[in-house]
Amino acid sequence: MAAVTPVEINEYLDGLGDFTGQGLVRVEDLTNDSVTVRWTYDESALRPGGYISGPTLFTVADLAGWAMSFLRNGIEPMAVTWDLHITFLRPAIGGDVVAVGKVQKAGRTLVYGEVTMHIDGEPERPVAHATVTYALP
Repeated sequence: MAAVTPVEINEYLDGLGDFTGQGLVRVEDLTNDSVTVRWTYDESALRPGGYISGPTLFTVADLAGWAMSFLRNGIEPMAVTWDLHITFLRPAIGGDVVAVGKVQKAGRTLVYGEVTMHIDGEPERPVAHATVTYALP
């Protein structure tokens, strides 16, 4: 079982203010080595043509990475992004973005994982893939 729950992470995020974009990014599920994050579709946050922007997808991937860093030791506010690479695979259009992050390696000072994002209901059609490393204090 993970050291923290989605409710605990979401309550923590709620207390930080609006750095995730109007509270649109939420942690939905956790296991010992994975996290599921959802960005709730909001037409006011779209680019022309109805595209979910790259910066939005980057935010989702980064938040998934941060949540992955909490899996073993609980919420650690000073865990920071060490490295994040993102590849955009196809246009993200038409619904919530669901991101599934999987820890590949967790050490004493770094957590490395992968995050795959898709539009809700289309897990077989990823819109972006990221690798993320978080540094632990």
